[in-house]
Amino acid sequence: MAIFSLFVLILMFITPVISVLTVVMKITETRRAVSWPQVKGQITDVRLLQHGQQYQPEVDIAYTVGETSYASRQRLVGTNGQSKGSKAWARELTLQFKPGTAVALYYDPARPKRTTLTPRQMETTSTRWQVTSILMVLLSIVMHIIGSRALLKNYLNLASSGLLISVVITTVVTLMLGAALALLVQETRRPKV
Repeated sequence: MAIFSLFVLILMFITPVISVLTVVMKITETRRAVSWPQVKGQITDVRLLQHGQQYQPEVDIAYTVGETSYASRQRLVGTNGQSKGSKAWARELTLQFKPGTAVALYYDPARPKRTTLTPRQMETTSTRWQVTSILMVLLSIVMHIIGSRALLKNYLNLASSGLLISVVITTVVTLMLGAALALLVQETRRPKV
């Protein structure tokens, strides 16, 4: 039983930290991508990926940064942020990206293999990503509240008002720890000037 309690305690504190860390890092990365340098790339292949009844256009792009050549695979996004649609929609979008076509490609100067065609439309603007992020953070907070309430009640024998205050404080501190850790990780990943 002690091992199970320890496992719950670890999950209770780590899950919200990881959730907040993941969301903050993705949002920061997307904001930073807007200022990534641009390089000319050339489309080498175009294809349609089928997801049930929907299609998603995908392209391969060859590009060079400095003296190093790279290849990038990008899933195309329409001007309205749409990434999947009917076969006709997907084919129409790919008409702009025939093999041999030159395109502007944005790359991460710290890791030139990381690229995007549309830095402003990276995943954090997609509804699916936003809903998933919100659910991930909310579920981890609920897990933390339930776990910390049970542990504090069993081990500290606090009255209900003291228990509520303790749970709120541990939850806020845990979320702040996740955000601080995310900022620390972002700072260490920033390219040296």
